Amino acid sequence: MQDKSKKWIAIDWGTSNFRAYLLENDKVLDQISSSEGMKFVEKNEFENVLIKNISSWLSSNENISILASGMVGAKQGWTEVPYAKAPCEVLELNLGVPEVKNKKLKVYILSGISQNNPEDVMRGEETQLAGYLLDNPNFKGSVCLPGTHSKWVNVVKYKILNFNTYLTGELYEIVKNYSVLKHSLSNEDVCEKKIIEGAEIVLKNPNNFSNKLFQLRAKDLLKNQSSVEANSLLSGYFLGLELLGSKDYWFKKDVILIGSELLNRYYEMCLQNKVNSIKKFNSFEMTLKGLNYFKKNINLTKLMSS
Repeated sequence: MQDKSKKWIAIDWGTSNFRAYLLENDKVLDQISSSEGMKFVEKNEFENVLIKNISSWLSSNENISILASGMVGAKQGWTEVPYAKAPCEVLELNLGVPEVKNKKLKVYILSGISQNNPEDVMRGEETQLAGYLLDNPNFKGSVCLPGTHSKWVNVVKYKILNFNTYLTGELYEIVKNYSVLKHSLSNEDVCEKKIIEGAEIVLKNPNNFSNKLFQLRAKDLLKNQSSVEANSLLSGYFLGLELLGSKDYWFKKDVILIGSELLNRYYEMCLQNKVNSIKKFNSFEMTLKGLNYFKKNINLTKLMSS
């Protein structure tokens, strides 16, 4: 049966979160988000979680195409979709088709990209890159995608040459919530000047990184350092460590940031006066733009009937 409806669903299904968009052609009609990311869903429950989240969008008499990207296509996800191998064109990804019980759901999952030397992988970020490059096809430079696992990507036009991943966000959360420092930190607001200060400290003297972490606890005990200052310095320390490792990507170069408004701002602050230029883009918008492109350029109707 062919899908006669112009409506379709775009899904960004990451490690920690699920986001879905109901579209008619290019127009977003509705959107849904939940905390049911890949790591919280059992292998045989992906279809049930999907239906639970999008049930209000489903019709009893029409098929609907669903195109997803992110960790839903990982080994621990719904179905493993083989990586495209870098260097590669970001607009030429592999496509996976998971087994579904509800035959009115036509689900397709985009692949991520892998790299053999040094070993690295991405799932989801390639869709954001595609979204940016569609409007900037001649871009040559570095793209940073800050997040739980931050990516730095070397791009020439539509081609991903190489990339590095940094565990910055995850390490920050582990130290903040599970180390002795948790007693000196809180979820209060941060001080942007202290984030920059922390990043500069590590950029200038990375050998004392671990010592600087413990000093956050000592300063709390001995000098009543505020939790806001400690939070801010901790963020800066980890950001500085990432920037030190990724210096070849950004030093005196044109840099594109694709992330949340908050993370984009933090990275921009710490990179000021170190790069040629910085431009910021919203990661959700780039994901949606990328998924829209792939939906238009993958013949889903042909795949459904094959």
